[in-house]
Amino acid sequence: MACSLSRSILGIAGGLLLAAGPAMADTTLVFDVAGQPQSTVRLVDGLVRMDGGPTGWVLYRAAEDTAYMVNPADKTYTRIDRDGIAALGGQMSAAKAQMEKELAKMPPEQRAMAEQMMARMMGKMAEPPKPPTPKATGESRTVAKVDCDDYTYTRDNGETDTLCVAAAKALEMSKAEYATVRKMYDMLSELSRATGFAAAATPNMDAVEGLPILVTTDGAQQQRLTTVSHDKIDRALYSLPAGYAERDPSSLK
Repeated sequence: MACSLSRSILGIAGGLLLAAGPAMADTTLVFDVAGQPQSTVRLVDGLVRMDGGPTGWVLYRAAEDTAYMVNPADKTYTRIDRDGIAALGGQMSAAKAQMEKELAKMPPEQRAMAEQMMARMMGKMAEPPKPPTPKATGESRTVAKVDCDDYTYTRDNGETDTLCVAAAKALEMSKAEYATVRKMYDMLSELSRATGFAAAATPNMDAVEGLPILVTTDGAQQQRLTTVSHDKIDRALYSLPAGYAERDPSSLK
C-alpha cells in the first residue's frame, strides 16, 4: 500500500478528534477532500471505517488496536498494529543508516546528486517537529449547518492551516465513538513517525475540544464536512473482504 494512503488517512483521522458528546449510536460523516474522492467516515462503538482514500479504505478495530488498510484494486490488505509500527520504524532507520554509509564513500558532487535523488524517492526521513498547538482566533462560521470556531497553526514548512472546530454536542457523537477515534489517531500518528514522513505530522489536538469540520491551508480549502447522519450502519461494513491476501507492512514504506 502506498504511503499516500497512510498520509491521507492521518489527515482525516486528525479531523475526527473531539470531546465526548451525548450518547448517540452510529455516526456517518461525509467530507469533501481537495484532490481526492469524497471521504466517508462511519463510526460505531469500537469500530471506524474510512472510505475515499486514493487507493482503498481503512478499517480500525479498537479492541485489537489494529488498523487494516484495504486495497480493492489488488484484493489485499495491510495489518498495522503497535508491534508492526515499531518493526517498520526499525527497518526505516536501518535503511537510512546503510544509505548514508554508502553515500559517504562517494565524491562530493556525486554524493550531492545521490542525496537529492534519495530525498525524492524516500521522502523526508527525519524526526518530525514538535506538533504545533492550534490557537483560537475568535472567529466563527457555519459549515453544513453546524456552527464552528476557527483555530490556526503554522506548519514546519511555513504554511498556515485554519481549522473550524465544531462542538461535539452539535454532532451528537458518543463517548465510545470518541474513545475509539482518539485511540486510532494516536496509532496513525505513530505510523507517520515510523515511516519517516515528518511532513505528515499533525497538530496537537489535546487542548482543542471539538471536531474540525473545515480545514484550509493558506486560504485554500483542504477538507469540508458536507453531511452528518446517525442512521444505523450495517455492521458487515466492518469486516475484511473474503479472499483478500495480507501484505507485509513494509509495503507502507
